[in-house]
Amino acid sequence: MARVRVKSFSVIRDVLGSDVIEINADSPETVGGVFLALRQRYGQPFKDLIWDPDTGEMAPFLLVLNGTLIRSSVDMDKDVKDGDEIAIIFPVGGG
Repeated sequence: MARVRVKSFSVIRDVLGSDVIEINADSPETVGGVFLALRQRYGQPFKDLIWDPDTGEMAPFLLVLNGTLIRSSVDMDKDVKDGDEIAIIFPVGGG
């Protein structure tokens, strides 16, 4: 089990209730596993932000894993280990 620190901003922070939380990624111990654990803990409000309701696919956004920029669309299989940090950088709408 990997205990991972998750930093969030904007609407994601609103759903998580804090700008920094810690969560366990049981299996798989990957970035995707962290998101599954977040989905289990925060339920439908988190799912509605992260997964496209029409396709069921994860929305494209940027992540920072231990200081390295990665993408939700292709990097969910990256391994995580205890003490890692993920920052969720979700696009902000407006105009």
